[in-house]
Amino acid sequence: MTMTAFQREGLHLLGYTKRESEFLFLVATHSGYFTNHQFKSFMETASGSVSHAFIRKLLERRHATYRAYRSGERVYHLFARKLYQAIERENLRTRKRHELEYVKTRLVTLDFVLAHPQYCYLETEPEKIAFFERECGAARAVQPVKLYRARRSTDVTPRYFVDRFPLFLNGQRLTFTYVEAGAVALDAFGTHLQAYLALFEAVPAFDFIYMAPTARLFRSAESEFQQIVNRRSAGSKCVSLLDYFRLRKAWDGKERVASADVVLLKEARERFVGKAFEDLYERWQKGITSDTEIKEILAQSSDAPRGQFRTLVCGASLKVFADPLAKRAEIYSEGDVRASMPDFSGGDSAQVSGS
Repeated sequence: MTMTAFQREGLHLLGYTKRESEFLFLVATHSGYFTNHQFKSFMETASGSVSHAFIRKLLERRHATYRAYRSGERVYHLFARKLYQAIERENLRTRKRHELEYVKTRLVTLDFVLAHPQYCYLETEPEKIAFFERECGAARAVQPVKLYRARRSTDVTPRYFVDRFPLFLNGQRLTFTYVEAGAVALDAFGTHLQAYLALFEAVPAFDFIYMAPTARLFRSAESEFQQIVNRRSAGSKCVSLLDYFRLRKAWDGKERVASADVVLLKEARERFVGKAFEDLYERWQKGITSDTEIKEILAQSSDAPRGQFRTLVCGASLKVFADPLAKRAEIYSEGDVRASMPDFSGGDSAQVSGS
């Protein structure tokens, strides 16, 4: 967690303790939503009085609302602008109301972050943009972007990394993630990979974690990842890095190249992308780096795909949506419960026991 003294002081002035402030910072930054169980897990306590006092404080100060579900548990939403301003996160869309699918995705995200506090997370849009430009030489043009048009003008605002899935460094290893909260198919996952593809190709090597509350789509997700990102299918042939350099040198030198090798060259150009490969090719072409040195330097990289795919079962917090009668997750939208719930729950009449 990269919470600054200024941000901690801002939340302290709003009436929160040091540990409460740290939890609020994580929720606001990564999720916007949380459950009582997640708070207790962070505080490492089973005490209902501790969570009762914290949640009452949030509701009475009008910093949060909640929604109750058929399980009898609740999901709390941090919405107050002043709270986000206190941690310099006032532009995050997590302050707004969202549909149930979004809420579930953010809860799974928070589950992951709470379980892995040791990682160095790239938390904000400017931080992510700067990291890839500075550390990876990846221009802003290859970073995932979505354009938003103003309602009352023709102005268009580009926003980067709008999915806000956890992106972090584990030591020096860069890791992307995708959070799936219970989709039926992989359509959204494929679209996500395509949006990130140019950035993936600008990064020499990285890990990718596909997380979901069940393993149902894990095998299909891996196949999708390998075909889109690593450009590999069951029948594809992967040319080695050294063979690629030799083919490229021949092609650049206007030498005759067999038609089958042209196909391999095209595949290799799409696979070996980025400044690191370009620099290595230039050194090899000038005779600075030998064939043997290339084999030694990239023994693993030349054989292994650029992106290492992993899966993770994550999402214990989604039990708040379980229907105790049908024994299954809720499938209705959040809007279905709004008619029976106030927009704000607080004051002396607030009940904060439960979830």
